[in-house]
Amino acid sequence: MGAAVEAFGMSLNGARRVRFWNAVTAAFCGVLPALVLIRAYPARWRLLLAGFLIGLVWSNGFEYAYHRWILHWPKGTLGKGHLLHHSTLGTPYEPEHVTFGSSPLAVAMIFVVNGIPVILLDRVFNLRLAAGMLIGFAVYFIITEEVHWRIHLGGWLPPGLSAARAYHLRHHDTPDARFNVFLPIFDLLFGNLGVEVYGEHCRRPLSERALGLFRAAAEGALVYTYLIVAFILFWCSFPASARRRSEARRIQAESPKSPS
Repeated sequence: MGAAVEAFGMSLNGARRVRFWNAVTAAFCGVLPALVLIRAYPARWRLLLAGFLIGLVWSNGFEYAYHRWILHWPKGTLGKGHLLHHSTLGTPYEPEHVTFGSSPLAVAMIFVVNGIPVILLDRVFNLRLAAGMLIGFAVYFIITEEVHWRIHLGGWLPPGLSAARAYHLRHHDTPDARFNVFLPIFDLLFGNLGVEVYGEHCRRPLSERALGLFRAAAEGALVYTYLIVAFILFWCSFPASARRRSEARRIQAESPKSPS
């Protein structure tokens, strides 16, 4: 018993440090680029608010996709690490595998993967939403990791999130459902709320099999659309920048020179 308590204490202290620096990294990666964008491309507060709300929804979708396809891919490095999160549930080593990002570097990479296509899209179409979206990413990440921590380690949850503990722990009973931690927007959208799973020898109705095929196609389309859009925006940003520089040089050359 004493050894288990000591192991839990050491695991908890290490995980607390990771959680703290993950939150600092998320705030830094979200707020600092947002402030740079706001200064370089000023936007009205309505656009910042709209970008913030879009960023929250985007983050919820990314959480769903990241959890379902990356963390639950057993052959991948991240998937093998996530298996420890499931296998250590209720053990003294559980805190080590509760943080949503395994390290500040992993958190920074999450923001890079999300931020680059968003900023490119914002600049190509001059939307001025990216600053709000980046702040939305940071807020969502910090809240999600904090709620996930409190769910697993018995921390206090506000009344509006009191059902999140039972919702997420159900995912540990049925790992093929409930991929959102506490805000099941995309779980609801794709029908992954943890409905009864048919056994291997139980024949499913044709309508349900067709619905499952449609759902799988829609989920795959979501991932590939994200990747294709990111590639197109990255590719198109260079010609657009070149055209702007060429136009600026042309205007400068055609402008009348001031008399000496």
